[in-house]
Amino acid sequence: MRISPLSTPSARPVYKAAAAPAPVYSWTGCYIGANVGGAFSHEHFQFDAEDEGSMSPADVVGGGPIGCDYQFASNWLVGIQGMFDGTGIKGTDIDPNGDDDTYPTTLHWFGTATGRLGYLVTPSVLLYGKGGAAWVNGKFDFVNNGFLTSAQASAGNVTRTGWDAGAGLEWMFIPNWSVWIEYNHMGFGTTSTSFSGSSVIGGPFTFDEQIKQSIDEVLVGVNWRFNSAMR
Repeated sequence: MRISPLSTPSARPVYKAAAAPAPVYSWTGCYIGANVGGAFSHEHFQFDAEDEGSMSPADVVGGGPIGCDYQFASNWLVGIQGMFDGTGIKGTDIDPNGDDDTYPTTLHWFGTATGRLGYLVTPSVLLYGKGGAAWVNGKFDFVNNGFLTSAQASAGNVTRTGWDAGAGLEWMFIPNWSVWIEYNHMGFGTTSTSFSGSSVIGGPFTFDEQIKQSIDEVLVGVNWRFNSAMR
């Protein structure tokens, strides 16, 4: 049998592999992480009714969080978190009243214990807010450099309790690993702080200073979620 030149064999069907479904991450689980960033510490000093100035020194901070999250209703997350950061923020407040008084201050660390609520903008991108308790530890000193009234005093290491409020964005770029950026404001109110020391002509002395304190920080970090899974 002859085949007409215009005839062609039947074409075989072409099969294409189905595209793999995009991975969906579960945020439920616990994690530990590391972070680095910068912080501004704000202190205002007052003795009785006299304003003795303020300062806002800044420095690098570093530490990390530990916490647990629970994902519910597909796009929502609730969790608890503890965070600790060490720092070396130093500053010196100079009394604006011409009394030759200065207040050298060094912060050592701060930490928070917070709850957080988040919304999954996409399955792997979380927008969240957080709030809870905060603590800060630092050393407050007093120096008077007057020619006849030279004096030094210290309040020693002081740990203060306050509150924390913050917000952040976290991206789970592969299962169990995420990167994040976060802003926090920690407020510690105004506290009466006792100083004790000695002067050249007056000998030992003590006084109470009203110190108002707050901290603003921006952090970037990475978390490892050790018992979450892809689903």
